[in-house]
Amino acid sequence: MVIRKRPRFDRLLTGFLVGTIMPLIVLLITHQVKFSDMPLAEWISNLWQMKILLKLMSLCVFPNLAFFMIFYRKKYDMAARGVIMATFLYAFAVLVAKVI
Repeated sequence: MVIRKRPRFDRLLTGFLVGTIMPLIVLLITHQVKFSDMPLAEWISNLWQMKILLKLMSLCVFPNLAFFMIFYRKKYDMAARGVIMATFLYAFAVLVAKVI
């Protein structure tokens, strides 16, 4: 029986953290590129009032697909699972927020 040593970044937590943080980074980059003259809290409040925040958060999850593919191609299966878990967490949060 051959025991394969797992690479350092092939951890569920690594993928989950990447999948959780990347959409937030994309949201912050969107704010800095388009609306840097408006404070972040006010911008998010305006997006919520205009009912755009959930749609924007749904779009910010797309970079997770790239990280999933990177982890999958490197055969970091546990990290890829973590990215998928974080993506489903965002989807569930958007679904709950739409119901409320």
